[in-house]
Amino acid sequence: MGTLTTLLQAGADFSLLEEGYKVGLDWLGQFARVIIENVPSIGLGIILFTLVLKAITLPFDIYQRYKMRKQNLIMHEMRGDLEKLQKQYANDKNMYNTKMMELYKKNGYNLLGACLPMIISLVILIVAFQGFRAYSQYANLSMFENMSSAYNAAILEHGVDGKDYHLPREDDDALSLVFEKDVSFTEDGVVYTMFSIVRSQPVLDENGDPVRDGNGEIVTQEEEIPYLRVVSADDTRFVFYEYSLRAERVTREYKLDVDKLYAALPSDAPVRAAFDEAAAAGDGAKMEDLSREYVVSLGSSAAKAWYEEHDAGFLWIKNVWYPDVSYNHPIPTYSEFRQQVSATVTLSNGERQNLANVFNEKQYENLTSQLVEEKSQPNGYFILIILSIGLMVLSQLVMMKSQKDSNKYQTVDGQGARTQKVMLVVMPLIYAVFAFMYSAAFSIYMCMSSIVALAVTLATNFFLGRVFRKKEEEAIKAQYGRQYEWMKKDRPQNDGKKKRKK
Repeated sequence: MGTLTTLLQAGADFSLLEEGYKVGLDWLGQFARVIIENVPSIGLGIILFTLVLKAITLPFDIYQRYKMRKQNLIMHEMRGDLEKLQKQYANDKNMYNTKMMELYKKNGYNLLGACLPMIISLVILIVAFQGFRAYSQYANLSMFENMSSAYNAAILEHGVDGKDYHLPREDDDALSLVFEKDVSFTEDGVVYTMFSIVRSQPVLDENGDPVRDGNGEIVTQEEEIPYLRVVSADDTRFVFYEYSLRAERVTREYKLDVDKLYAALPSDAPVRAAFDEAAAAGDGAKMEDLSREYVVSLGSSAAKAWYEEHDAGFLWIKNVWYPDVSYNHPIPTYSEFRQQVSATVTLSNGERQNLANVFNEKQYENLTSQLVEEKSQPNGYFILIILSIGLMVLSQLVMMKSQKDSNKYQTVDGQGARTQKVMLVVMPLIYAVFAFMYSAAFSIYMCMSSIVALAVTLATNFFLGRVFRKKEEEAIKAQYGRQYEWMKKDRPQNDGKKKRKK
């Protein structure tokens, strides 16, 4: 057989990687997945997802703006009375609020009339955002899971394709046999060998804890553990595996045949000279280390190829699942990866495990060892963050303009207007914190959401303005018996003709 070295076992420096682990998705996450994954570009998929969400909330937005414009018309009619109340109760805010509410009720002005559609829209967007955020984690983890699959496949190309073993049962599709020491047989180019190893094992109590003697030392006993080794008869396949056939459970461990690997190593391989030197010196430990490094390079090269083929970038951003900042990188450190992905994942068999149990730091480093540049280059340049904050400010300015009268008269001292100005600063700052914390995908979502909201606001203001303009003019004329300058500017020619007739 030659010299053997473990490739996959608990606590090994590296291993084949777990496959099929996912972050759970609710129906909203699945909804986001269906949209985004059916578009060639991730960025375009996120934009499409945003547009679909805005289309769902569009009727509520339009209705909200309609109600708001209708309320503004009532506010124009109450302006004189509100100004009198502000002067009369300038030093009594509570009385002003009481009288103001009475006036609102008398004139049919409802503070909640325009808020209810907005609340409904907000709830829909919050729920949808949670689904989108869940999908972001899912997609981020899926990228590494797919890289893990490519990593494993590249290594197992050099492995044995034997039958799965299980304890004796009625099943023709797997290898079912009773253990017999030192028995070997060949089937379909695969050599199966049964052997045993005597090892010292701790004696366990009824709770499964190690038993200790009077000195506190763990009591051990010799145990003969049966194994089944599965090796390819092909001398170019240097990866094989063994089953530990302990009565309570059967485990599989992958291993390397170093002699086979050395014999199959291409003459032009970069590590060939190092292998030849170690072999000439009879340095078995060095040969094992080189074998491990070579097998890791096979897997990590395949992982890099998958990463480059399935680009997660958009415009200047290298990886949309991480923030658009220069101090983040397309491939993060393991600690950053753990922070941005849910700690609990679901395995392919439905079992839930902590991420660290299925994908530890050493395995992560092996998987990403070829992605050196991606670990150091900036993921972005803050452009999306700045753009989204600017769009949010602009959208709020437009909204403030349409609510100017309402905010002016909601409080006796104009505190409502000042509060909205404060919110103009606070809200973008709050968003900025989220933008730095969450992925660039979230920033793309917010940019598109703000653009659509701004377009809807401008469009509805224009069309609703035409509907309500005459009503507002008539209400102001009836109340004040005169025209304001903004009304005159719309008809300069007519005003001129009237003057010439006189």
